[in-house]
Amino acid sequence: MSLFSRVRLFMNSAKTVFVSYVKAELLRSKGFFLGLVSMSAWLAILMLPMTLFRDPRTPADIISTYMFIGIAIFQAYSVSTWDWGWELRDSLFRGVLENVIVSGSSIFVMYVGIIPITISWLILSLGITYSMLSVLVAPPSLQVVNPALFSLGLISLAVVLFAYAMILGSTLISSGTSGAVVEFISWILPIATGGITPLANLPPSMRFIALLTPFSYPAELLRHSLGLASLVLPEEVMVSTSVLYPTAFLAFSYFYFKIQLRKLLKEGVKTVSLW
Repeated sequence: MSLFSRVRLFMNSAKTVFVSYVKAELLRSKGFFLGLVSMSAWLAILMLPMTLFRDPRTPADIISTYMFIGIAIFQAYSVSTWDWGWELRDSLFRGVLENVIVSGSSIFVMYVGIIPITISWLILSLGITYSMLSVLVAPPSLQVVNPALFSLGLISLAVVLFAYAMILGSTLISSGTSGAVVEFISWILPIATGGITPLANLPPSMRFIALLTPFSYPAELLRHSLGLASLVLPEEVMVSTSVLYPTAFLAFSYFYFKIQLRKLLKEGVKTVSLW
């Protein structure tokens, strides 16, 4: 089969995944819309304490902007966790993953197929976040002061998220459980390593740990490109690390994914439990 035929087959399979996901989540279960409603309630619970106990000497629009960026990065990790990482585990529940493997299709069609859903969800959720902050606090003051660093930060974040989703998804399908994996990998590690808080505001020991992980660099570049934080490393070091580290992280996650997939094919599907 030629390369063009393989690519066309891959895209057709991804399209099938997309159509199936739309019918299942948007039309039948209404999970997409219910998720937006629950997210709005969660945002209100998160924002109200910040508005009540904020320092009155700090301008409201500055606080709103910091909150918007932190929530945006958190939401990016959330869609990576649930749409990309957890989706593999859910497909294991529904028997879809076995059919994909037996058909000879790449598991990656499941990732590619739901990318439009993920992007739509992220755009809508960011719109809701912006609107709620504008009402409860003040309109976030978003101004890109360095477009090149902003673009690099977005690309670096996308690479890190995809690599992280592959590690999370492959660990879930190979272990048959999720509790400890999800709680540590998908929440504690990204959040505690500068994903939400600027590195300059972290204690020195925590900042050192954060710089050892790939999660902090894209978030720090984005904050710096918006004029919200000073870099804790020289700009040239931060830029080069933001290119090389996510690339290495992606390569590692890909090989880890292949190893776990071979393990799954050799040992069979583990008994899947909720926790």
